Amino acid sequence: MGGVVSGPVDEATKQEIQEAIKTILATFTKEYVKNYAVQLVKKIKADAQAEDEGWKLEEREPLKDDKKSGWVIKEGGVFKKSMNRRYFVVRWDWMIDYWASEEDFKAGKKPRGTISLCGYSVNDDANNTLINRLKKLAEKMGMNFDDLPKPKEYPKGTIEIHHSRRQSYYISFDNDDDRKQWLETFRDSCRWAYGYKNKDEVHVAAFEEAVRRTRWSLGSYGWWSYGGTEEQILSDMISDYLDWKILYKVYGKITGPWIIRNTIRNQLLKVLDKTVLAAVTPAWKAMSSAVEIARPKVEEKLKPGLEPLFKLQGELSDKIKGACMSVIDPILKEHVVPHLSKIVAVIKSPMVEAFDVTYNLWDNKMNEFSYEGGKDDAKKKFRDLDWYPWSWNMWKAFDKLDPMYEPLWALNIVFPDIYPWSLIWEGRDILRSKMDNAFFTFEKRLVEKLDAEEKQDPKSLTDEIKKGVMADYQEDGKKATVEYYREIIKSIIMPPFQNKVFPACEALLQPINDSIPETFADILDLNGMFEDILTGIIDSSIDTVLAGKD
Repeated sequence: MGGVVSGPVDEATKQEIQEAIKTILATFTKEYVKNYAVQLVKKIKADAQAEDEGWKLEEREPLKDDKKSGWVIKEGGVFKKSMNRRYFVVRWDWMIDYWASEEDFKAGKKPRGTISLCGYSVNDDANNTLINRLKKLAEKMGMNFDDLPKPKEYPKGTIEIHHSRRQSYYISFDNDDDRKQWLETFRDSCRWAYGYKNKDEVHVAAFEEAVRRTRWSLGSYGWWSYGGTEEQILSDMISDYLDWKILYKVYGKITGPWIIRNTIRNQLLKVLDKTVLAAVTPAWKAMSSAVEIARPKVEEKLKPGLEPLFKLQGELSDKIKGACMSVIDPILKEHVVPHLSKIVAVIKSPMVEAFDVTYNLWDNKMNEFSYEGGKDDAKKKFRDLDWYPWSWNMWKAFDKLDPMYEPLWALNIVFPDIYPWSLIWEGRDILRSKMDNAFFTFEKRLVEKLDAEEKQDPKSLTDEIKKGVMADYQEDGKKATVEYYREIIKSIIMPPFQNKVFPACEALLQPINDSIPETFADILDLNGMFEDILTGIIDSSIDTVLAGKD
């Protein structure tokens, strides 16, 4: 790290930073290569043992239509900080294009800009957020908050779309209704914008697991969220660690007025990000190339040898249970079982009530559907159904989930990594997805009937198909609700449970790990198998509570 900000960073600290970057990349490389092989085995096993998941409705492929469009008031970029009206269009893949006018958009002109919100978060009060962030920064730098220049004040209702290491966006709106709708859309964009360059499922699973385990090796447990390309995610993870463990010592040495100190700190972070990215880029390229070259060889090696591999996995699972259950049971009874009924009491009714609202919304919308006869006319009317799960009407169902927030947040005392809004948003996604599948299933079944040239009154045919789809919709709703319960409970329970069980069982697992034949050492993940066992134990406990047998 050099240039104008080199003063506060002595040679020893620079060396410490470089060594830390090398160590973290080495750890990640080992984890990624190992988990790539492990995830490849899982995929081959899943493909060989593929089972019907039991859903009744057809699942629609993602529509290529724009999600939302309209006017917002956006702060300018790096140099122009004035607030300007811009016409935003959220694309089907959650990328956001914007123009100076709606006419430019309709004329097919090049967007004025494109925004990817992968890895971002939305704060619904920009002014309050900036004040709180400044307070934390003042505390970190050992300064009195009252002595600091206050941040820019934005118009009331302005939201912040924030990333700690990239450009943040400040946006306001013409009215409260627009604000509420766009706030939800931006949050969806943050969650669903896809940053990975390589979208292969084996790579994605291996990469995410490698990031998680690398963070654990650095002492970073609990909830976390990164987003962006592979290089950006790796860089953010490393930079966050260096800022937390090394640069904090540098900040305390910076002297002078606040403006100078803050400017130097920001410059340090920018140089740090560039330094890390310069190391990550070639390292990731080498890793990515290596596993892609190795994949065909691993697949060829595995295909004739799946049976002994699966047999060995079963034997190892039995050994793990035999060695660890006496340790797991007391932890389960003390730290998990007492809380399950409380969590179920919070989440059970809201999701059931929300699905009931969606059934009524779907039924009412279907009652409006009509066509005069023939497949072409019916297809024209499908458009009116397809947009509905993304419409404002869904808030009638979404609002049923909001009461979960306060009681879930109250559990933060016991489970510090709980984030209620993320759990509520997951529920909204499920409600929207199942309704969309119901419309799609109706459309597909109607077209199939019309293709068969069955002579039937359009209304009678519509009513007949609608009745069958509604029955399947309700069945899928019940199944999705139970799965949501499981996932929401596990997201709360599993992190602290794992944090207690893993250290307690580490010594017991080591002899089992050492017993794995060399032939399979690179493709079997004992920790992953242990996690699967823990997940199965938690699932069984959850099912007991859901069945009212606790």
